[in-house]
Order: sequence, then C-alpha cells, then structure tokens
Amino acid sequence: MRLGLSGFTSRAGLAAVAALFLPLLGAPAGHAAPASPASSASSATVAAPAPAAASFAASCPAAGTVSQWYSATHDGVDIANAVGTPIYAVGSGEVIASGPASGYGQWIRILHSDGTVTEYGHMYHRDVSVGQHVTAGQRIALMGSEGQSSGPHLHLRVRVGTSTTVRGIDPVPYLRDRGVSLPCTPGGGSGRTTVTAWAEANVRSCASTGCAIVSKVYAGQSYPANCWKTGQTVTAEGYTSDKWVELPLNAGGVGYVSAIYLKGDATGGVTRQC
Repeated sequence: MRLGLSGFTSRAGLAAVAALFLPLLGAPAGHAAPASPASSASSATVAAPAPAAASFAASCPAAGTVSQWYSATHDGVDIANAVGTPIYAVGSGEVIASGPASGYGQWIRILHSDGTVTEYGHMYHRDVSVGQHVTAGQRIALMGSEGQSSGPHLHLRVRVGTSTTVRGIDPVPYLRDRGVSLPCTPGGGSGRTTVTAWAEANVRSCASTGCAIVSKVYAGQSYPANCWKTGQTVTAEGYTSDKWVELPLNAGGVGYVSAIYLKGDATGGVTRQC
C-alpha cells in the first residue's frame, strides 16, 4: 500500500506515466469559457469536455428558514429572516454586479472560478462593489425586502455562465455538492476535506478504471472531497494503491479519482471512509 508520495522527482515521473495513461479531454477549469445550457451539445466530430469537479467548498449564504424552494415557477431559493441578517458570499470570486435591479430592488452577482454565478437579491444594504474580489463566507450585504418581495429574505439564484437570460439551476444540489445543506449556519464550515492533485488524472463514475470518465483533476489544483473508498488497484511507476477519493461534480453527483494522483497520504488526506 502506498503510504505517501514525496519528492518532486517521483511525482514528475508519475506525471509522465499518467500522461500516457490518461488522454487529455479538455482544458483545466477556468481556462475556457463555460458552455451555456443551449450550447452544451458537441459537434459531429468533437467530443464535449467532461464537467469539471466542483472547484470550491461553499459557505452558508445566510441563516434563516427556507420559505420557498426552487421550482418550475421559482428560479432560486428564498431564505427568510429578519431585516439586517448578514448575507455571505457562497464562494470566492469577482463581483460582476452590485446595485439596483428590476424585481430585486437591489442585487449582487459573483462570478466564481468554475464559471458559475451566484446571485443575491432583495437586500437593503450592500457591502461590495463591481470589480471587487470576495472570499467564501465574506459578508456582502444585509437582508431586506426591497423590490417584489412580501417580507425580508434572501433570494439566491445560481446560473451557469454570466448571462442573465438563461434560467438558473437548482441552488440546493449546487450547494450540497460543495458541502452546504439548507438551511445552514454561517461560519459553521462545510466539514469537507480539500485534496490537491499533483498530476492530471481522470475522474470516473466508480472506483475503477473500467468506469466512464465523468471529469478530470489537474496538477496543482485543489478540490473538495467527500470521503475515500477501496476500489480497483492502480499501479504506476512502482507505487500501488487501491484507495479512491469521492469528489462532488459541478454538474451534480459524484465521481472517483485514484488517490495515487493526490498529494498526501494513501487517501490524499481524506479521513472519512465512504
């Protein structure tokens, strides 16, 4: 069993072997603009890139009661609480909108590194401005009831890409895949471990190289991880491991990467078993 991979030389050698085993499927997350839902189909000859693993662990957006969930007629979730309740950034990113907005009264939009945008509405006070970089869990506003609202609440919407004309995706699985379940407590942490890949590797639908490729991890990038499990034994340049780490995916669901491609110990530093 591999107890850890140390030393740049060994990792560089394994990276070369990994390059032979694992063909490139697309550029690292953030190196290309995310496709909108309308353009997700591939051409007749070019395969669509696999969705990237969730690229950040989320923070709770606000304390309160979920007064309305995402549905066919409601594009987001409403978290109700008293006027002045703090609103926090779900993840790190750039503020791309902050100000008056039709329907919302006021809104804030944050573009994250994975190409998703979180949108916050109905606040009575804003702490951030366009162009500002915020961190996950940073206070960005105070809850209000401005615009088309029947009471103080946060309307949280999540979009894939920066367009304001596409329908948002359900924030509940989006947050859950990043370690936050609604309702939540700000500052409580996600309890999720972060792993770092030292080599590019495929993420598969199960803990075996025979399973479908659903995503990729990239050298030097960190990813939220749920747990580890025992699966197919993977051998590379004299190292052997049967440990696989479960990662949440941006598109929903989970995938598995061999821990042999992760920095740290035999499970990439993940302590919880699936």
